[in-house]
Amino acid sequence: MTDSRTKLGGCCAPTGRRSFLKRSTLAAASVMVVSPHVLGGPGKTPPSDQFRFAQIGVGGQGARDVRQMMRAGGTPVALCDVDVQRAGKTFCQHPDVERFTDYRIMLDEFDKEFDAVVVSTPDHTHAAIALAAMRHGKHVYLQCPMARTFDEVRRLQTAADESGLAIQVGNQGHSSLHMRVFDDFIKRGELGEIQSVHCWTDRPEWPQGMTATPVSSTPPVSLDWDLWLGPVADRPYSKGYLPTTWRGWWDFGTGAMGDMGCHLLDPAFTTLGLQLPRTVTADCETATSISYPVWSQVEMEFDSTNACPNGLKLTWYDGGKQPDTPTIIADETSGEPGYSAGGSGCMIVGEKMTLVGSTLSSEPDQMPQIVAVASGDDDELANARQAGRERVEQLSAESSESSKSHYEQWIRAAREGKSDSIESDRKTAGNMTQAALLGCIATRFPGQTLTWDIAKQSFAGSDEASSFLSFEPRDGHSFEV
Repeated sequence: MTDSRTKLGGCCAPTGRRSFLKRSTLAAASVMVVSPHVLGGPGKTPPSDQFRFAQIGVGGQGARDVRQMMRAGGTPVALCDVDVQRAGKTFCQHPDVERFTDYRIMLDEFDKEFDAVVVSTPDHTHAAIALAAMRHGKHVYLQCPMARTFDEVRRLQTAADESGLAIQVGNQGHSSLHMRVFDDFIKRGELGEIQSVHCWTDRPEWPQGMTATPVSSTPPVSLDWDLWLGPVADRPYSKGYLPTTWRGWWDFGTGAMGDMGCHLLDPAFTTLGLQLPRTVTADCETATSISYPVWSQVEMEFDSTNACPNGLKLTWYDGGKQPDTPTIIADETSGEPGYSAGGSGCMIVGEKMTLVGSTLSSEPDQMPQIVAVASGDDDELANARQAGRERVEQLSAESSESSKSHYEQWIRAAREGKSDSIESDRKTAGNMTQAALLGCIATRFPGQTLTWDIAKQSFAGSDEASSFLSFEPRDGHSFEV
């Protein structure tokens, strides 16, 4: 294992606490060298006025999270990544920020210098890192999905409940105007009785359906492969796992449903008050023991909620599958049937009206669309749509400049010690993540209806399916709450 404080070359290498404290002999001589961010020098904000965060995973999404956190008012004081080449650009953009490769050393040796941790790593490491941060008393912003297995999510929820720390899940679209539109229309009863929900994505963009492990090779010198594996069992490095193809393997990712479900299921779970499904049934192609299927279609049956007194059926589609267009939907431009679903979205079908939209943060300009009413009267159809558009415009105008972004909301909650003010928290996002993970397990048993026992928190009558709800981390990593 590479020492997390070993300089591997250039300005992009992690150097640990090089500017904070000269360790051992210098410390014994009472000589400290303190970074500017610790004292707050000329032009610097003193620590008491900063929201100081450590970023774990700084390539790809992690690099974006650093930028967004800084835009929201956060100050990065530590950067950690197991691959110094992938993290190199971000490292070099912040030359005065401490760098690490092992999050455990960062938490043990440097944790007094930051208030919170942002986790932007592969799915299989989410829970171990977030739980370790919470054991150190740190608020956590956790990229979605919350974790790779059902039990890991449960442990994260328990830790959040017991600690009172602010835990925000990184489905940024949850704090968008899109979600407010969905919520407004549901609360005002504009859709009438909810009949069904359909959520879909055009992912995976990475290989799935593999039947054999990839050919092993020598890892690049910039990557600490052992640290990348984290809590998962040791195995040889392969180019077939990195940089993003890990998403298609059961041991590392959560497939298309886990990756995108926390975005696209969000409008339904948030506005309809869905908990965990009563039953889950999957249809899919080439599900294997090591890889997620090429495509899947998963049906979930939910018990009644206030918004759905008769229960609800929700269907998930990925790998190019999409919902059939309900007969009540007509294209707004031509007036002809056949509304195009697009590459991804959430469709809530009501007896009077249907909402189609997406809470993907990458689609900020695509407002939810009022696409149909159950009426044969053209004037009534046109009036309903016009009223819907005007309501969307009104909600947009009411969304003032003071509205907080997903990142700002988390920072404010952490600063004020108000963990319950977070919307995409351990409860809402946790239920949604767990439901998606139950759907992932169902693809291992295509054609079988799996029944969820809410009391026992397992699949009724299927020990085999229940065995995929959890796993034991290897030595050196912990899921302890």
